[in-house]
Amino acid sequence: MTTAIGFTQALPYLLLWVAVGVAMFSGPRFVGQALVALSLAAAVVAGVIEWAGLAVLALFAGSCLAAVRREFPTALRAVSWAVVVVLALALATHQIPWIHNVLVLDEVSVSASGADYTLYWNYDKGFAGILLYSVCVQPQESTRRNRAILATATVAILTIVPVGALATATGFIAWDPKWPAILAVWVPANLLLTCVAEESFFRGLLQRRLEGFLRGRVSAPALVALLVGAVGFGTAHIAGGPTYVMLATLAGIGYGAAYHRTGRVEAGILVHFLLNLSHLVLFTYPFPG
Repeated sequence: MTTAIGFTQALPYLLLWVAVGVAMFSGPRFVGQALVALSLAAAVVAGVIEWAGLAVLALFAGSCLAAVRREFPTALRAVSWAVVVVLALALATHQIPWIHNVLVLDEVSVSASGADYTLYWNYDKGFAGILLYSVCVQPQESTRRNRAILATATVAILTIVPVGALATATGFIAWDPKWPAILAVWVPANLLLTCVAEESFFRGLLQRRLEGFLRGRVSAPALVALLVGAVGFGTAHIAGGPTYVMLATLAGIGYGAAYHRTGRVEAGILVHFLLNLSHLVLFTYPFPG
């Protein structure tokens, strides 16, 4: 069943999505920050966030801002990074009780032979993603657009095909091409509330900063960081069982390769989204019933 969502409930998410766009296309930083602040205010009015939840999100935002300030004392930055990581994980796994994500799809049938599917617009995870992306990931490497597009397209193919083949061979999914009616609510949720958040954490934060830490300490820092990020990403999907962990780890290698080849988190986001979209459109979704 598709649940009715009013404008008041949708507005906080709309403002977050616009803030992501401003950050991605190098808009003025104060505009993005203003949009995030407006989104928080709208979320309080809509009942998505209680006042205690607002305090947690303010702590997360403040910790992000403090962690990247090089002029701050090392100890303060270390504590700030620890708070960022702990709260990012808590927000991504919906552990903060004062944030009420909006139910969009309630046990709908996407594939005739698939399990029922439920979708929430996760404000907690989306907020964490936009803060990580706009504050902790930026600035990124500059790369030539044509080179980045070619590298991303190549990695996308080399990721989607083997992951899809292995998932089909193991029976985790089955061939089921379709044009599902849920695309209009699924695309913005998956792209901006899932892919941006997860890639900002695993590639923009974990892989990027681990590579910097390992440089000069191990012989292949980029490869080690990529594999650690991929294993971490796979482990985050442990609730889906060992096959899901294996598939997510393989996909994480592809997302990490896209980031490594371009130096841009957006490449990992795009490959991640295209794989998820191919799963929805071409295979049983979310998995066989």
